[in-house]
Formats: sequence, structure tokens, C-alpha cells
Amino acid sequence: MRTEFCSPFDHDLAHRGPPAVFLLDREGLLRFDPQWTRDAWGRSPGPHEPGWVWILARDRDTGFVWQVLATSPQLLPDHPRLDLRAFVDRAGAVALLASLGEPPLAREPW
Repeated sequence: MRTEFCSPFDHDLAHRGPPAVFLLDREGLLRFDPQWTRDAWGRSPGPHEPGWVWILARDRDTGFVWQVLATSPQLLPDHPRLDLRAFVDRAGAVALLASLGEPPLAREPW
């Protein structure tokens, strides 16, 4: 599975920048999200080791699930309003996400 970014900046930030959070945009491309990144740094200030982790985030109120990329495993260990499930590769996250239907909903916490 090919990982595509919305711009060369986002690509370089994911590969050579500080730990950050990326979300999929409407075209299905990964885009750096400064709000998520600042929030994650505020709750988990480090140290952060480099390494991509694919995360499925489940909203506890609605059950809606979406895909997130964090460029450090320590950056997004938990969230106050979301259930998080980490994957070492994107294929595993995508497979589980696809199994949840359209829209992707997980009725039970994980």
C-alpha cells in the first residue's frame, strides 16, 4: 500500500521532521495537522523516538473511526475523547477500518 502525502512539505515533514500527526484529507492524502500535533505534544511532551505508527481513532461518543499517522510511537499513546488502536503497518489499520463498514463505526470500545 502506497502512502501519499498532499504536498512535498508534508512528505518531508513526515520523513525528516519532528514527531507530528497526519490526517487523511478529502482526497485521501496525508496532511500534517498542527492542531492534533500540538495537542499530542501537550499531553505527551517526550522524549519521542522516530518511527511511524498507524492509528485507528474511535470517537467514544459516536463510534466513528478514522485513520491517523503519528511519526513517533510515543507521540499519541492515548487521547481523552478517543479510543486508539495502534498498528505497525498501514495495511493492518486499513483492513480493520474497511471491516467496519461505511461510514466506519465501531459500536463497542476497544
